[in-house]
Amino acid sequence: MSASVSAEIVTVYRALDGGIHHTRCGQRIMLHGRRADELDFYCLTCAESVTLPLCVIARIPVADEPADRAA
Repeated sequence: MSASVSAEIVTVYRALDGGIHHTRCGQRIMLHGRRADELDFYCLTCAESVTLPLCVIARIPVADEPADRAA
């Protein structure tokens, strides 16, 4: 496969403080380790592992500013 596919990242988002948060619960996920070209994170709230390839780290969407602070 020579075509480059760029899928939307929906599992996590980058908060305004720079931390990576789990979309399901909104809580910050903790870096658990690294293997090959992937980072393993863990969500303490959901008790769920989240694996992210290194190549998507720069493409993690940034959360919008909360509406109550935008005004």
